[in-house]
Amino acid sequence: MREKKPAVQCAIEEALSVIGDRWSLLIVRDVMRGVNRFDSLQESLQISRNILTQRLNTLEEAGILVKTPIKPGARRMLYNATPKCIALVPTLVSLIDWSARWSEKPDTRWARVIDKRTGEPVTVDLVGKDGEPVSLLDLDLTY
Repeated sequence: MREKKPAVQCAIEEALSVIGDRWSLLIVRDVMRGVNRFDSLQESLQISRNILTQRLNTLEEAGILVKTPIKPGARRMLYNATPKCIALVPTLVSLIDWSARWSEKPDTRWARVIDKRTGEPVTVDLVGKDGEPVSLLDLDLTY
């Protein structure tokens, strides 16, 4: 009997296994906006309690969110961003930019991310380690 080789898992597949469901990035978005109590997240997202609980547990297990009591000994929790969560900000900005460019509903909320210092829209660009732009033609997307 031949032994099966483990399937090669690409980085996108690995990321989607944690944040690829309908709710996870929306939870991350709201936590990044300061919505960090269970009831507030549920109200903001209009999500069922059991689904929210599952997603929060997954995000916590993945190290994306950290759960802390509202005050010492309290049963109610706050969900806060970890550095791993904050690293998702460029992904959120890219999704917002993509949606704004390609949406059939141009008046969509969250159509832009604005730099508070300049008032200008923020975008995510492909750059190399040297800070120089990288052309799509120069990308190697193999693994």
